[in-house]
Amino acid sequence: MSKLKKSPRILKPVPVVKLIPNILTLIGLVIGVSSIRFALDSKWEISVYCILIATIIDGLDGRIARMLNATSHFGAELDSLCDFANFGLCPAFIIYLWSFQQYEYKVTSWAAITFFIVCMGIRLARFNATIIKPVESKKATMFSTGVPAPSGAMLALLPIILDFEITTYFEDFSMRNHTLLINLYIFFVAILLASRLPTISIKQFNIKPEYLSLFMAMFAIIIIVTAIYPWYMLPIAAIVYLLSIIICINIARRL
Repeated sequence: MSKLKKSPRILKPVPVVKLIPNILTLIGLVIGVSSIRFALDSKWEISVYCILIATIIDGLDGRIARMLNATSHFGAELDSLCDFANFGLCPAFIIYLWSFQQYEYKVTSWAAITFFIVCMGIRLARFNATIIKPVESKKATMFSTGVPAPSGAMLALLPIILDFEITTYFEDFSMRNHTLLINLYIFFVAILLASRLPTISIKQFNIKPEYLSLFMAMFAIIIIVTAIYPWYMLPIAAIVYLLSIIICINIARRL
């Protein structure tokens, strides 16, 4: 009996514009991973800037994909893997090189860093599961579940950011010398990542047309001030975000 010949697969050409979101995701990965290189050279500010830029790119690639109607399963998986590298592995190595490497009890520090990476993996895996099988509930549509990966990375880097400018006003005080507190803080951020606590979701914010001009003006002011004083504004944003979790929990209980 002769074998049936398989007909050749005809692949439809993919427009270059459809690849823009994936290319943007890879650019974010390159910038995020570059933070480790700068951390190895003790260029901490540049290293944190790399994670910050990767965070901005992560917020753009998905929206651009939806605008171009270029969403795909491959793009979602690529984005998730890049997020794990940018917001899980890279911040962990930066923190370890910045403070924990000089710590006498490195095993404890490594445990905190490893726990952070594991919780980041759990957070991203749960997010991927909700994409495949969305949860239909009012609470799920109003809030995010747990702290998102980019927010978790910036929260984890908060001790380093505080050490850039704010702690310079206090003599004989350095964040790097309080490794035990940083360890406990990293454990706390990791738990927030893997938790099911309701957190704020910008997607659910709606602005009335009469307030659009005011909102845009205020947003522009915030961006300008952040660009001029990033190491002051980022800690303020982190504190506001942590306080918003308490508010979200109270709102979710009333639903």
